[in-house]
Amino acid sequence: MTAIWMESADGTWSMQQPTPYENERALHDIVLHSPELLPLSGSPRLSVIGREVALPASGYVDVLAVESDGRPVVIEVKLRNNAESRRAVVSQALSYAASLHGVSRQDFQDSIAARHLQGATLYDLVRGNLQEESLSQTDFDASLEAHLAAGSFRIVLVLDDAPQELVNLVGYLEAVTEGLSLDLITVHSFAIGDQRIAVPSRIDPGHRSEPPVSRPVRAAAQGSLQPGVGPFRERIADASERHRGVLTTLADWVENLPADANVVAETYFGVLGDVVLLPRYRDEKVGLVSLWRYPDGTPAISFWRSVFERRAPAFIGAVEQLIAPKSVGQGSQTKDISEELLAVLREAYIFGSRPGRVAPQADAVGP
Repeated sequence: MTAIWMESADGTWSMQQPTPYENERALHDIVLHSPELLPLSGSPRLSVIGREVALPASGYVDVLAVESDGRPVVIEVKLRNNAESRRAVVSQALSYAASLHGVSRQDFQDSIAARHLQGATLYDLVRGNLQEESLSQTDFDASLEAHLAAGSFRIVLVLDDAPQELVNLVGYLEAVTEGLSLDLITVHSFAIGDQRIAVPSRIDPGHRSEPPVSRPVRAAAQGSLQPGVGPFRERIADASERHRGVLTTLADWVENLPADANVVAETYFGVLGDVVLLPRYRDEKVGLVSLWRYPDGTPAISFWRSVFERRAPAFIGAVEQLIAPKSVGQGSQTKDISEELLAVLREAYIFGSRPGRVAPQADAVGP
């Protein structure tokens, strides 16, 4: 177990003891809301579909997610004092994986994931979390279909502490199983003062390299990503005169975000001639908005609701008042770009970088 040592006022050091989770749901919440905390093999980026997701004829998986290429991820959460944390959890997770094997992409989307996505598609979910403009829906759908057909899933077991019996069993399965990734993760909890600290670790029982998985044969055409606002500015001059002013305003807006907003800017060049300015938080590598210059020079702003909900939920209403009748969705857009809208988005970015993120007063977030 990873140890945390703390210095006392007299200069002596003492090892802190883990604080037991109040219940299993408390560990569920960590996984559900912060899947990036899990140190998974290969470091994939997960997009969570939902908690307690009903699967065909096999019950409810604790957390269901997908990787960026559509690979399904089955996550089971147990506390060590749960009798199922020794062997039954493995049988349970394998049963869930077996029930997904051979399911069509359409059934996975419509019959399993739909009620958790609130009208969005799996592609919307992943693209909103990654904000990777080169992610093609055609390739994502084909890859998801291939993983479901091959049964090439990832199983993640998350516990507060891993019994040796479980470690041995996972090590054996890794040694004899092809096409399936298994991650055994412990997340120890500590209470230090008023702060709660989570310490995640991946248990490695002789972990072999990632197994090959079935993927679509066709490679997607790729755009290019360049650092900074400069490459976006270089494409303003060849836009029509009526668009240059707004495009310049967008570039200035990103450059003028304060340092404490903790934002890094990148410019994406799409294969169809679109140019996208991406102001992203450094810690998550995602942003509240993406700023577009379409091939004909038209400027637009797209919004990422999942990021707003995590980082600046108090600003959703103010933004929606300014872009009505449109709403803040996953990739929803407006071409009506006003100074008022940019001012609210600036405050939202600053708010989203605060450690505590205490919501401002209503009159501080726009009309």
